[in-house]
Amino acid sequence: MRAVHTHDLDTLPVSKLFWRYAIPSIAGMLVTGLYAIIDGVFVGHYVGSHGLAAINLAYPLVMLQVGLGAMISMGAATRIAIQQGAGQQDAARGTLLGAFLLLAGLGAAIPALGLPNIDSLLAWLQADVQPQVAEQARAYLWWMLAGAALTMGPMLVAYLARNDGRPRFATALTSLGAVLNIGLDYLFVARMGMGLEGAAIGTLIAEAVVLAIGLAYFFSRHANLRLRWSRLRVDRGALTAIASLGAPSLLMEFNLALLLFAHNRQLLVWGDDLSVAAYAVAGYSESLFTLVIHGLAVGMQPLLGHATGAGQPQRAKQALLHGLKVSLAIGAAALLAVQLFPAFIAGWYSDGSQELIDAGSRALRLHLLAMPLDGLVVVGCTALQAMALTRLALGVTIGKTFLLLPSLVLLPHALGVDGVWLAMPLVNTALGLLVAGLLWRELRRLSAQGGAAC
Repeated sequence: MRAVHTHDLDTLPVSKLFWRYAIPSIAGMLVTGLYAIIDGVFVGHYVGSHGLAAINLAYPLVMLQVGLGAMISMGAATRIAIQQGAGQQDAARGTLLGAFLLLAGLGAAIPALGLPNIDSLLAWLQADVQPQVAEQARAYLWWMLAGAALTMGPMLVAYLARNDGRPRFATALTSLGAVLNIGLDYLFVARMGMGLEGAAIGTLIAEAVVLAIGLAYFFSRHANLRLRWSRLRVDRGALTAIASLGAPSLLMEFNLALLLFAHNRQLLVWGDDLSVAAYAVAGYSESLFTLVIHGLAVGMQPLLGHATGAGQPQRAKQALLHGLKVSLAIGAAALLAVQLFPAFIAGWYSDGSQELIDAGSRALRLHLLAMPLDGLVVVGCTALQAMALTRLALGVTIGKTFLLLPSLVLLPHALGVDGVWLAMPLVNTALGLLVAGLLWRELRRLSAQGGAAC
């Protein structure tokens, strides 16, 4: 079965393979992201603006956990794809086991370090500014730190199952998790009135189910890259390789967490907790777009990684071009929707407060002005990782922080709260143009290599 999967990657038209991987990947990412978005909808409707502010203030630490999960997932998926492209099946199996061991280690370390210091963490996040906000934020963060392995695990098993030639199974897993999360959020938040604590517990239960099924798959006869209890051999070199290849994904999430923290801080300086709640509205809406684009990029990754490992520059070029064209089209459509219907979108996260809808509408229109170029950056960084151009991907990711932090400090002095909203689109525009130049260079290189091979 493994040979059939590899043969398809070598021979089927790239356009067909692209959609075979991209569509389930996008659907899977959307479903995975619905964990957070559904939490936001229920919190907005049943807890109100204080709940939205609390979850937004606490979320940078959750994003760090997601970043560690992304590091393991992308690092392992990239290494396995390249190893399988080169015909190294046993090495790929060692990488798979190494990924699960990293998950277990980090899943134990995070609560051991975080839970004893939770009050200090809340103060650092400025989530203790108001009693109502502080109470909700503490409950949410306690559970999310305690269940760190469950936060990271579903992403890992979905990535690895997709790399194993099972994109539909990966999508089914994440869909199951989303459906469970919806039902549990309704039970704990809407019916039982448990607030953010209920939202966190519901999310962790759903993620536990997904992780358990995903782990069982890789020990079953259905897995192409199957693990057997009697032949568990860890490739010690895989641990550092996974961390190295996945580092750009970790840094990307770390940057997002840092920038969320910086936005929250500046919004509390130039606005108030309503401004933070409005940012949550914009952030949840942006995450829908980002999940689609990230799913597109993840679906493209096995094709690029395999073509790179197998020495097929023309197929790598075709996969990259498909990803870029689709991401720009999606970005343009999302930008149009946000500009035309901001109040409708903001209403998804409101308990009927017109004040929150008005503030959220303005945040949506200003903060999401550069979505097409934002998508280009995400696809571009993933493409660079998939082609093992890790340093370039790292440079782009780090560059975002270096540009955005000064923008967040300086622009509000001239524009007030609007300066906070506009900092991100201005930086995304600059980075998008830079990434476009890097990808153009890589496309020309692939074209030259393809021509030489002919």
